[in-house]
Amino acid sequence: MPTQATWSVKELLASYPPPILEPAHLVRLHKLAALNPPSEGSAELESLRVDLGELVRLVEAVKTVDLPKSDQDPGSIPDGRIWQDGRGISFDKDVTDGLDMAPEPEGRELLGHANETADGFYLVKSERRSFSDHLFGSADEESA
Repeated sequence: MPTQATWSVKELLASYPPPILEPAHLVRLHKLAALNPPSEGSAELESLRVDLGELVRLVEAVKTVDLPKSDQDPGSIPDGRIWQDGRGISFDKDVTDGLDMAPEPEGRELLGHANETADGFYLVKSERRSFSDHLFGSADEESA
């Protein structure tokens, strides 16, 4: 067992040339992000250039990694789920079969849990005026 790391990200990145990020590129990125760019020649702009340069270098290093060939279609996403051998996901509607569980209420049965209902719908009281009140006025305004 190794007692220290056999490689490091810093060593990997040091093997790649630093990208050239011109101030105009950074200004363009700021405009695309609807941000105000730092003033040209400022320490903030230089710090940003160095930080983004390191990120670009990391992305370029990752892009060079050779991945093992897969039997899957090139555009598909691999299934990363881990399952016990011989056991899969049950896509049946009632997965509680064989379990000592009461069935969950569905549909209109759920209305029985509501504090207030009206004509088969949940009723929620609110201080806000409804959209129709904005258009047509409320009954409170008519009586005033």
